[in-house]
Amino acid sequence: MTAPPVPAAPPAAPCGRRMAHRTKTGGILMSSPSRPARAGHRLGAVLLAGAVLCGASAAVAQDAPVVAAPADPAALARPGESEPLRAAIVELLRKNPDIQIALARQDDARYAIGEARAAYLPRVDLSLASGPEYVLPYQATDNTMLRRSEGVLTLHQNIWDFGATINDVKRARAAFSSAEWNTREQIERIAFETTAAYLSLLEKQRTVELIEEEIATQAKMSRTIQVQKDLGLTTAADVSRAQVRQDNLQAQLLDAQSQLQQQREAYRRLTGHLPGRATDLPAVDTALPADADAAVQMIEDHNPELAQAVQNRRSIERQLLSQKASFYPRIGLDAQANLRNEVMGRTGRNEDARVVVTLSYNILRGGADYALMRRIEARVRESDYEVDRVRRNVEQDLRIDFQSLAAANDKMATIESQVAAAEKVVTLYREQFRSGNRSVFDLLDTQQALFQARLNRLTNYTQKQVSGLRVLQKLAGLFDFVSGGQPLTKYGREIVVPRPPARVGPNL
Repeated sequence: MTAPPVPAAPPAAPCGRRMAHRTKTGGILMSSPSRPARAGHRLGAVLLAGAVLCGASAAVAQDAPVVAAPADPAALARPGESEPLRAAIVELLRKNPDIQIALARQDDARYAIGEARAAYLPRVDLSLASGPEYVLPYQATDNTMLRRSEGVLTLHQNIWDFGATINDVKRARAAFSSAEWNTREQIERIAFETTAAYLSLLEKQRTVELIEEEIATQAKMSRTIQVQKDLGLTTAADVSRAQVRQDNLQAQLLDAQSQLQQQREAYRRLTGHLPGRATDLPAVDTALPADADAAVQMIEDHNPELAQAVQNRRSIERQLLSQKASFYPRIGLDAQANLRNEVMGRTGRNEDARVVVTLSYNILRGGADYALMRRIEARVRESDYEVDRVRRNVEQDLRIDFQSLAAANDKMATIESQVAAAEKVVTLYREQFRSGNRSVFDLLDTQQALFQARLNRLTNYTQKQVSGLRVLQKLAGLFDFVSGGQPLTKYGREIVVPRPPARVGPNL
């Protein structure tokens, strides 16, 4: 369902037919023998009022919305220029500092995997030293002053560590997955804030158009009342009442224009530029799950916040397993080659090498390893409760959003009925006004009711869209929905972020 257009008033009857009807009615009025002069005045008033009303009805029937003049016309986009939401969101995400921070943390976690995996590979160290050395033997008289030189090449290869390395690698992978989901969460959050601001901008823009259309209709009606007053059919109080309603609409228009400009500034604060003319967004109904229960079942695979909590829990669990491996010995292979020249006197050049299998075992460290293990176990328990808390919060939020959607749908049906009924009443009252059975004020009251119903429909539609967008945000489908699948890029390359395994929508 697209955004509701500014609806037109019920079609008016052709002016020629209406004037002919007035002429016939006028003939009946003139047949009254008691007050022929009064009847003539009444006939003239009815004819002139019908002509003015015909112009007003034609103006309403054209349904040409007028865009309100903003407070700062020079700062707006050129006339006719629209604001593409998709391009704005993609460009905002590319330069947003929160996204860049999340991407930097994601790169940090990615390289941590390579750091942990390095424990599988051999480690080679080289040490070289050279310098003067003075040797004074304890029971000898020949002391020496020679240049000492030596070099040591060492190779160490880990053979078995009882799962310490593999758990460190899996811990780093879980941390990297959590960082990826954090990036996705930031993308969905910024996309929701921008889209909600865009929808609010569209609502304010449509509100201004509705009020300006109502002002045009009210101006025509006010002229009709003034003509009737000049002919003695209405009083000055009636004219004042019409003017008060006109002034109230003008004040309402000023407020709406101010709110529109404020929303434009809020949009610029998010995107860095003033928007052009907002256009309709696709309805989110087709992208949503069938109901709240279906959405709750998708939480495990789609919600970025829960995915982060789960990956953080896995990372801490792997850290615990790696720490438990420190209670076991480690087996390794060491190879060493030594080169010594004039070391500890006139010894000449000496070379040696060795290859040995080593076993290292931590016997006692004052209980530090055990205390660290207990600390990690406490963090595992904390992460379990954190996962449960996030799951319950997300589920509750989804159910609340679906309740809001259901209420908006029910309300939308009621409002549509109100709009349809008000349009019928306006049409009926216009016909009765032509025959002189209704006053202008009755017609204005019904027009005001129709105007208010249209405003309520616009507000309810915006609230429904925002609730649906919030559901898509929690299921990591909002960015794909508003961007049309357009990927993010950095330095000309696509930014890879985790995507849900299944498409969000009712046809799952």
